[in-house]
Amino acid sequence: MSRVHNARPIHMAGGPADPRAGATGTQDTMLAPRHLPRLAATIGLFTRYGLADFARDQGLAALGKDDQHGPGDNDGDAAATARAFRERLVELGPAYIKLGQVLATRSDLLPPAYIEELETLQDGVEALPFPEVASIIEEELGARLRQLFPSIDVEPLGTASLGQAHAATLRDGREVVVKVQRPDIRGPLADDIEFFHALATFLTDHTATGRRVDLLGILHQLERALADELDYRIEARNGAHFRRRLAAFPHLLVPRVIEGYSTGRVLTTERVRGMKVSEIPPIARTELELGPLAEELTRAYLQQIAVDGHFHADPHPGNIFLVLPTDRNPLTPAEVVTYGGDADGLPESGTRIARDEREALQVAPPAPTFLEPKLALIDFGMTAHLVPSMRDRCVRLLYGLADDQGEDVAEVLIEMGEALPDFDRATYVREINGLVASAHGADVAELEAGALLNNVIGASYQRGLRLPADLTLLAKTLVHLGGVTRALDPTFEPARAVRENVNEIVAARMRSRLNPRLVYRALSEGADLMSALPRRLDAITKRLADNELSAKLEVPQLGVLVDGLQKVANRVFSGLVLAGLIVASAMLLPHRRALGTAGFMIAGAIGLYMVGSILWTDRQAARDRRSRPS
Repeated sequence: MSRVHNARPIHMAGGPADPRAGATGTQDTMLAPRHLPRLAATIGLFTRYGLADFARDQGLAALGKDDQHGPGDNDGDAAATARAFRERLVELGPAYIKLGQVLATRSDLLPPAYIEELETLQDGVEALPFPEVASIIEEELGARLRQLFPSIDVEPLGTASLGQAHAATLRDGREVVVKVQRPDIRGPLADDIEFFHALATFLTDHTATGRRVDLLGILHQLERALADELDYRIEARNGAHFRRRLAAFPHLLVPRVIEGYSTGRVLTTERVRGMKVSEIPPIARTELELGPLAEELTRAYLQQIAVDGHFHADPHPGNIFLVLPTDRNPLTPAEVVTYGGDADGLPESGTRIARDEREALQVAPPAPTFLEPKLALIDFGMTAHLVPSMRDRCVRLLYGLADDQGEDVAEVLIEMGEALPDFDRATYVREINGLVASAHGADVAELEAGALLNNVIGASYQRGLRLPADLTLLAKTLVHLGGVTRALDPTFEPARAVRENVNEIVAARMRSRLNPRLVYRALSEGADLMSALPRRLDAITKRLADNELSAKLEVPQLGVLVDGLQKVANRVFSGLVLAGLIVASAMLLPHRRALGTAGFMIAGAIGLYMVGSILWTDRQAARDRRSRPS
C-alpha cells in the first residue's frame, strides 16, 4: 500500500508537533517514565533478533530486554533471523512497519540480510469485512455503493495495516481501483510517534549512533510517511503531479486519479493491468526490445531528481509493471492527444488535479504505435522533495559517481553533511576516492549508482560525517531503479545513461530557472540591492573615516585552546606555590622544627591533592574521548 515521504507534516491526534516533544523537556533529555517499558521492549527487538552486537556497540544492550517472540541469537541463520525480525515488526503494527521501511534505506546501520528483508516489508494483514468497507465508501462519497460503482469485488486486491484496495467499475465502464482506509487507527499511531520522538531524542544525546546518524531526520521521514498516508488527498495530488511531469515520456503510464471518487479516506484511480518487471519471462525479453524502456525510465528519474526536485521514491518491482499491447489499460496523455478517445473522462473543474491533467495533455508528445510495450508506475505515496541547493549537489554527486570522480564526490558530500569533531577530511577524501575507483573497476552488473552511494554513505558514517536523511532515501531509490532496469535489460548500464544524459539534465535545469516568475524575482532582488547599495557604501565609508570599522573573527576551537592554556597555567602556578612552601619549610626546619614539619605536611597534602586531581581529570577526559564515536 502507499507510503508517503517528505510531504507537508500534519499533526495526528495526540502527536507532538516538535521533534523533541516526546522527551520530558529537561536538558538531560531523560525519557518519561511511561516510555521506559516500551524503550526496553524496542531495544529488545535488536538484542533478540540477531543484532545484539549492534546494540552492545551502541550502549543499548543494558536498556533492553529480550523479545519473547523472537528466535534468539542462537539460530545461526542470518537470513532466517532477519525474516523473523521483519515478521515481528508487522505484528507490532503500522508505526513499526513504517519504521522498518525507513530503516531499509539505512545500509550504514543494519547488516545486508536485514536490509534485504526490510526492503520487501509488506504490511499485509487480515482484510476488513466488506460491509465495513462499503460503509466507509458510502460515508465518504455520500452515495449508495451501487450508485457509485455498479460492480465492485468483495475480495480485496491487497490489504495493509492502514487500508485495503478493491477492484471496481465506474458507471461509464472504466475499470478502477478503490483504496479504503481502516477506521480508528489515528490514536495508536499518534502514541507510537510520540514514543519514537522521545526515543530518537534520547538516543541522539546518549549513544554513539545517535551522534553520528541523523536519527531525528529518520524520524521525520517516518512521521511524514504515516501522517500523509492518513490523508489520501496527498497521494492523489502526487499521482496527478507525476502524470503531468512524466507526460513527456510516451512509454510511461501513470494511472489517472478519479477526483470525484476520492477523499481523505478513499482513493480511486484507473486500474492498470500488466506483469511485475521482476516476473518478466525470458521469452518476453527475447521477443520484446526492453532496453529503450530502461533508458526512458532512467531519464525520467534523472529529470525528477535534478530538474523537478520531486521524485517517486519507491520504484521497486511491485510498483512498476510491464504493460503489453494485448493488455487492457487506460491511455497515456500522449495516446489521448494522438489517437483521441477518453475525452469524456477529462476533468472540467479548476482543481489542482484537473489542472495537472490538462497540462499533461498540452506537453505530451506524439504517441508511439499501440504495438509497443510500456511501463506503468503506481503507488505515489512515497515521494521526496529536494530543495534547489540539494538538487544541484545531487546532480554533481551522481555525475561524480558515474564518471569516476571520487574527489568530487567527497567534496559534495562534505558540503551536504555535518562534520563531527573527529572527522579527518584528508583520510575521508582518500577513502571515498578509493571506493569510487574500485567500483569502476568492477563488472557492469556491479557498477550501480545506488549501491555505490550506499557504500559511500556507510563510509561517511564510519568516518564521522553525518549526512542528511534525504540522501539515504535517494540511495534507496537508485538501488530500486537499478534493479528495475536490470530486470528489463540485464545489459543496461546505469552509469553510462547518467553520463550521456547529464548534459541534457543540466540544460533542462537551467531552462527551468529562466521562467518569468524566477526572472522577475531576480530582477526585483537586484533592484532592491542597487537602491540600497549607495546608502550601505556611505555608511561603510563613514565608519571607516571615524575609525569605527571593526572586524569579527570566529575561531571554532579557540575556546577549547583557551581552556587548555588556563588549565596548564593553573597547574604551573600551583606547582610554584608548592615548591615555595617546600623550600620555606626546609629553611625553617633547623630553627623551628615544629613549624617546618607542619609546612612539609601541608606541602605533602597539597601535592597529593594535585596529583589526584590531575589523574582524575585526565582519566575523565580519556573516558570522554573513548565514548565519542570512532
